[in-house]
Amino acid sequence: MKPETVKKESKEIWTSRIGKKTQTGEKTIGKENKVMRKSKPIASILCAAILAVSALSACSSAVSENAQETSSQAESADFGEEGAGANDAQEREKSQEEKEAENAADSAGDASAGKNQPFTLTSREYAEAMGHGWNLGNSFDGVDTDESKEDKGETEWGNPAVTRELIHAIKEQGFDSIRIPMTFFKRYTVEDGNYVADEEWLVRYKEVVDWAVEEGLYVMVNIHHDSWIWLKYWDGDKESDEYLRFVQLWEQLADYLKDEPEQVCFETINEPDFEGESDEEKQEKLDAINLAAYDVIRASGGNNAERMIVIPTMNTNHEKSEPLLKLIQELDDRHIIATVHYYGEWVFSANLGITGFDEAMDDDGKTARTAADSAMETVYQTFIQNDIGVVIGEYGVLGYDQGEKCNQPGEELKYYEYVNELAAKYGLCLMFWDNGSGIDRVSGNYNWKKPQVGEMLKASMEGRSSYATELDTLYFAEEAEEDVPVALTLNGNTFSGIEGLTEGEEYSYDESTATVTINKDYINKLYAESSKEGRFGELVFTFSSGADWTEKLVRFGTPEFKEASGTTEGLTVPADYHGTDIRRISAFSGEKHTGPQSSWWKYLQNSEAFDVKEDALVLNNSFFNECAEGEIKLVIEFFDGQTKEVWLTKNGNKVSVKPE
Repeated sequence: MKPETVKKESKEIWTSRIGKKTQTGEKTIGKENKVMRKSKPIASILCAAILAVSALSACSSAVSENAQETSSQAESADFGEEGAGANDAQEREKSQEEKEAENAADSAGDASAGKNQPFTLTSREYAEAMGHGWNLGNSFDGVDTDESKEDKGETEWGNPAVTRELIHAIKEQGFDSIRIPMTFFKRYTVEDGNYVADEEWLVRYKEVVDWAVEEGLYVMVNIHHDSWIWLKYWDGDKESDEYLRFVQLWEQLADYLKDEPEQVCFETINEPDFEGESDEEKQEKLDAINLAAYDVIRASGGNNAERMIVIPTMNTNHEKSEPLLKLIQELDDRHIIATVHYYGEWVFSANLGITGFDEAMDDDGKTARTAADSAMETVYQTFIQNDIGVVIGEYGVLGYDQGEKCNQPGEELKYYEYVNELAAKYGLCLMFWDNGSGIDRVSGNYNWKKPQVGEMLKASMEGRSSYATELDTLYFAEEAEEDVPVALTLNGNTFSGIEGLTEGEEYSYDESTATVTINKDYINKLYAESSKEGRFGELVFTFSSGADWTEKLVRFGTPEFKEASGTTEGLTVPADYHGTDIRRISAFSGEKHTGPQSSWWKYLQNSEAFDVKEDALVLNNSFFNECAEGEIKLVIEFFDGQTKEVWLTKNGNKVSVKPE
């Protein structure tokens, strides 16, 4: 997609913190783009369009007066309420015809209706309005770093081109905001020492931003993988290539989107990190980068004088919040939001053997749940209590796209439920990271690939959900000898029943202890009907509010592993799991742990050191690279309580496995 007309002109920007003049090629697109703050009912739009003809001059006058007032506010350092009050008075004086004419102009795509608007939301109000968000991951941020290869743009990492229907589906799923990560690398040229962003890339990116605006979504514009591709190598000198490149690209991006409405915010950089130096020196670099983007945005005209700017901590880590607080307070700007990312505790989120959300991670009793408490309390005390809004720009579990054999499905759902509860408690915006593994972008139906995840996320936008206190799976090696209790964590809801079953017959419920007891005769009936090992039944628990909870019934036997030999590049060990599931694996050389992270941790990482297949256990090259020579003992634990030992011999690059 190309602009109809392109005008190039020289532009000088001077900012006190950048401390130098930079020459950039500014590109102004002749065709005005449609800007809408909200979707309007069709009837109102038609009515307003008819009235617009007679009221056009009055509308133009009102827009002009409003622009002058906003420009005056932007020049002032006082962010008090006086200007807002004057604007309210002006609004009350407008006739109904004038207001409807303005709406018609907005709906017809008059870009001037979006310019120089008064931005009324404070940092905290804005973050709360962003509510529940979604990341358009692995699309505009996807890039092949091999510069010899042709750039495939937004389809580079396997996702299809973004459609308007996808953006509409995000709104229909209940999300309030969307983060659109974008990588500039390979999407610019160098002209006379200046970095000039690709015009078609900006046009296409803006098209998707505008689709989101028209859906009524808040939009976070984001420079993404440039952070680790080239910016992390900046040496701290403001004359260096990386700094100048960052400034020039932000100059063009800010200018190109300067007339977007208030619901579009700019995030300076994704997950910043820098090589080498001490933490203090890295932080100085980040401060300089954040200030450079801030000053460029504020100086770029249009609505950018008051646009909300989102600034990250180092590595977007909540534990590194204090330096960002200091920077924001020094700027004294109510239109700044702080951002961190939250993927939970690594040993749970990526599954290094800790599979339960409430499972103790070490001797101190800390769990993934209490770690979430601590993280959200940190950003609340650091930023929210200082009137600074917070966006959790990415959250999820690190094993999400590794399949259901990585994170335990029910425990993953508990994580989503609780983190959303904490966000509601503290007034934070949460933005789910989706690289294409979440919502199905390929088939065109835009449904969740993991339906229970979608149901839990949607329910969590409205309130709390209930679930089984223990695992979401009941394992049976033989027929049940007794009735089976399932304790519930209700989170303020009440238990309604089990789909298709009758209370007093197939199950009973003790309200005082919130315990459902499944009749053994019902379980044994299902057990007898299925002679195969594996899942033989599902119980769908329903509640007064929130998502349903599915409790699975599984028939299992003793897992078996067979002999195998191969190389350290990777070894596939044939296995028959007989219906059960691996919980975790530890590796020993003698009495000591061996393998990745063994210097500080006791379990191997699922989907990194090993992969669980339907009929095999795969030991990966990353495991062999860091495990000892000689005889290795693998201790494999299963969710049903069984433990198996598998003996491995490593001799140079040759490996073999002999089961217990």
